[in-house]
Amino acid sequence: MPVDPRYLHRRNCLAWLAAFSAGSSVFAQSSASSDPSPIVFGMVPYLPVQQLVRLYEPVVNLFERTLSKPSRLASAPDFEQFIERARRGEFDLVGASPHVARILHREAGFLPLVRATAPLEPLLIVPLDSPIKRLQDLQQQAVLMADPFAVHALIALREMRDQGLVPGRDFKLLVAGTQRNAVQRMLKGDAAAAVGSASTLGILPAELSGRFRVLLRAPKGLTPMAYMAHPRLRPQLGRLKQALLAFPATPEGQAMLKAAQHDGLVTLTDAELASVDPLVVEFYKQRGAA
Repeated sequence: MPVDPRYLHRRNCLAWLAAFSAGSSVFAQSSASSDPSPIVFGMVPYLPVQQLVRLYEPVVNLFERTLSKPSRLASAPDFEQFIERARRGEFDLVGASPHVARILHREAGFLPLVRATAPLEPLLIVPLDSPIKRLQDLQQQAVLMADPFAVHALIALREMRDQGLVPGRDFKLLVAGTQRNAVQRMLKGDAAAAVGSASTLGILPAELSGRFRVLLRAPKGLTPMAYMAHPRLRPQLGRLKQALLAFPATPEGQAMLKAAQHDGLVTLTDAELASVDPLVVEFYKQRGAA
């Protein structure tokens, strides 16, 4: 009978990746499950989960050292399921897009820690040799995106709507699961354009990143990544925030932030989270249209 665990311990990455490459759609369970209360770090599924594991292992290590407890990385198949798992208390800490962070802040009492300093820059891209020259050329075409509930997608969709192109009416919206999949499928001809974020598109391999051009730059968002803590970790909030703010000064922190294109880390405030409310409205609007 196939297992149905949700968590991945960093010491079992290779076993998990082997299971995933063999076609498994579930997380492999940690052999360290004898610990009844490991720290679970939930990361929004903005990249293929193998990349999330590799990219955020230094953060998992940081949490483990700071709290002196085994730590694991977890995710979800999509943004909606991620939010539901966080609401149910399955994550002790989260790395989330700003609108997801705000939803968890308002609805589940998650506490702000820090955010990446890099601005979130949504891009609408087309193949290098595409005949499309302006946004209106996408009339009756298909547009690919990782997830219509991802923050970069919400910003891009709102900008396209403001410029007269309404999803579902003027163009078809296709969901690819990840930004890499969206780009690959676009380049294969499945759609005329794709939506991505500058930071994620910037870490694609050269065989992909060199084959598209930017058609539209949507307004920039607050941050590509916000870190939050479940209310049960309130007593450890100061230690966690201090550790995260010191992280960019360490060699592993510098390497990780460069790889993720997040630049640095600064304190995340309640006011900054409140400024994201228009995107929360867009999220629920898109959710209603789905």
